Amino acid sequence: MITQTILAVFSGGIIGLLMGATGGGGSLIAIPLLVYVVGIPVQHATAMSLLVVGYSAAFGAWQQSRHGKVKKRAAVVFSSTGIVGAWLGAQGHKLVPPDIILMLFGFLLLLISLWTLQTRALKTDQHSKLDCAQHFSGNCAIKAIIIGFGVGILTGFFGIGGGFVIVPALMFILGFPIWTAVGTSFFIIALTSIGGIVGHLDVNHIQIQLTGLVILGSILGMMLGTHVSKKMKERTLSQAFALLVGLIGVCIIIDTLANPNKF
Repeated sequence: MITQTILAVFSGGIIGLLMGATGGGGSLIAIPLLVYVVGIPVQHATAMSLLVVGYSAAFGAWQQSRHGKVKKRAAVVFSSTGIVGAWLGAQGHKLVPPDIILMLFGFLLLLISLWTLQTRALKTDQHSKLDCAQHFSGNCAIKAIIIGFGVGILTGFFGIGGGFVIVPALMFILGFPIWTAVGTSFFIIALTSIGGIVGHLDVNHIQIQLTGLVILGSILGMMLGTHVSKKMKERTLSQAFALLVGLIGVCIIIDTLANPNKF
């Protein structure tokens, strides 16, 4: 029990560290950490991940809002369909065997790794011509609603925050500056996670004490991650994160193929 407690806080710390440093990307490693390190069953880990990511993102949004980096109107519009999508994704999650979910998750991590490396290779002046951070027009709202629904589906099905999609979408489609995109993504993740949590609660038993320990670790890690992000170049941080995510994806795929019906 003591070992699991330490592992829970440690895992939460890693999740929070990467969330604070990348604007939500830490949610991608929440499931692998909870399943392989803490020892939580896949379905329970999905619900727990959403709680941890949601609470951590809310803390991050509070931090960033003090510096004016959160665009609340954009976040609410983005999340309006995200919450619905997350609930639908959670319903789909219940219909798929755990091994298949992990396999799909592994491939998703590989795809995200390649996509992140390609996206971050774009020059910073290749942002959208829209300036939705300052003038959130109807055109901005339509794009946010469409993207939000897709992010919600991923959130509910895999138990992830979706920051890996939200931040680039805010930057390259809606024209947000990088740190405003990061701050706003925290608020979007916190709101969207609600739909996934509601969708999972009816069938999953969440260990409250263990979840609280992971959340504690994630909040501490997020404070450190926010500090780290200010010290490192954004390009270097993104590339390192993409490589880490890709490596984890490969490991999950190999383990699932080597140990079928393990979960």
